[in-house]
Formats: sequence, structure tokens, C-alpha cells
Amino acid sequence: MRTDLFKKEDYHAALRERASILDCSKAIEDCVKTGDLEEALLFVRDITKSLETLKNLANRKMLEIKMKGLLDEFGAAGINVMVVKRNVQ
Repeated sequence: MRTDLFKKEDYHAALRERASILDCSKAIEDCVKTGDLEEALLFVRDITKSLETLKNLANRKMLEIKMKGLLDEFGAAGINVMVVKRNVQ
């Protein structure tokens, strides 16, 4: 899995979600073989939840990158970032 998609502190959570997806995929395969389609659908839902979590973790990284970019722009424009921070709170 690409490490650059997630914040450093979120990477282990992303790995856990990836492992969950792989485990559920295997379980779906087993359920289809045995004909337990209801159980397979439950695993599909778990995969969907894990994918949503991965998407949210990736979005956190993108937001962080955008915020750093804005702070750099403010700094280049001569705006004291501490003043911006004080006025936002």
C-alpha cells in the first residue's frame, strides 16, 4: 500500500483496514463456495466500511497538504500565520 496516501500517524490504521479487506475477501470466497450468501453480504458490508475509512484517512492527508500550501502562500504574501490562527479560533 502506498505510504504517501496517508498521514504518518494514520498509516497503521490504514494497514489494519487493508488487512480487514483482504480477510473479508477470503471469507467471501469461502461463503460463496459453501453457498452462504447472506454471510457473504455481511463481509461485503465490512469491506465497504473499511474502504470508507481508508478514503477518510486519505482525505485527512489531502487536507493537511492543502493547509500547508495555504500557510506557505500566506507566508509568501507576508501574512503572519499566527494572526490568521488567532482569528480563526
